[in-house]
Order: sequence, then C-alpha cells, then structure tokens
Amino acid sequence: MKARFVLQKAKKAFMLKKYATAIQLFNDVIIDNPENKEAKLGLLLCDMASDNEEQAQKLFEYYQLTKAQKKADAEEGIINLINILDKNTNHFVALLNEYEEAQMNDIDGILYSDFKKIANDKNDFKKIFEYAMFSTKIIFTKKSDFYEFLNLLIDNGMSNISMQYIESLSSDITSDSEIQKIIKRALKANEI
Repeated sequence: MKARFVLQKAKKAFMLKKYATAIQLFNDVIIDNPENKEAKLGLLLCDMASDNEEQAQKLFEYYQLTKAQKKADAEEGIINLINILDKNTNHFVALLNEYEEAQMNDIDGILYSDFKKIANDKNDFKKIFEYAMFSTKIIFTKKSDFYEFLNLLIDNGMSNISMQYIESLSSDITSDSEIQKIIKRALKANEI
C-alpha cells in the first residue's frame, strides 16, 4: 500500500516537472520493490527529461493512456519506445558529428582545440596566435571555447585584439552576460 502511495507522489512530481523529487520517490519504490516496472519506467522518463523534457512528458502521457486502457505490459511498450528513440538519437548525433566534421574539413582553418594544444605544447600563446592569424582561421565549435579564447587573448596582453573580435560580433551576441564580463576585463587590462 505504501509503495502505491509513493508511486502516485512520484508520478505527480514528474507531471509537475519536479524531476529530482520524482527520481527520489521512484528510487524509494524500487528499494522496497526492485521489480516494480512502473518505478523503473519513471526513472527512465526522468532521465530522458534531462535531454528532452517535451518528449519525456508526451511518453508519460501516452503511458498513462495505455495503462488506463488496461493494456498488458504497458510499461514494456514504453520502455521499448524509449530504447528505439535512444538508438535513433544516437544515430542522429553520429550523423550530425560526421556532417560537422565534413563541414570543418571544407573550411580552411584550424579547430580551436588543435590551436590550444599547439599553443600549450609550445608554451607561447602569443607567437602561435600571431602565426595562426596570418596563415589560417581559428574555428570554434562551442561558445565556451570562444569565451576561453577571448580571455586567453587578454591574459597574454592582447586585450585590444580580444575587443576587435567582440566588436565584429552582432549586437545580440555582445549583450551576452559572458561577453560583457570579457569586455570589462579587456577594458580594465587596457587601463593598466
């Protein structure tokens, strides 16, 4: 009886998008009853919600419908759907990675990760940057890499170049809070 009550609370938490609470409650049910398919499904859906909340919520709604229709092994059906979606997502991500790699190969440049490795190996950021600036383009695949690069320019006495990069960005990007912090650092470095 207690497990049913906890399971109801877990489902309610899931529907309210309180996933941490739902995970704890589903775990409590599994501790008491390790074979509880509904709690296992709940944990899977909570995990899925971290990547795709809308999809997880829709699968939960579908599960509730199939359960209301008293379909046998409703949990197994949803778990199979999750596995199919997971395989398709992994395949899609792999295709996307291949596409991005092909696109980068078409661009005449060096990936920031490769540039950073060379600069670290040679232990001379400024010299490697100046060489790269005149011979190739640096390709950024993540915003965090670009932020790091701008900060490295400032750290290596090239705050004016960091500002030139920022000035070349569109105004909606320059209003980004991280870019604003970098602008303040660059301006402060220029004052010294």
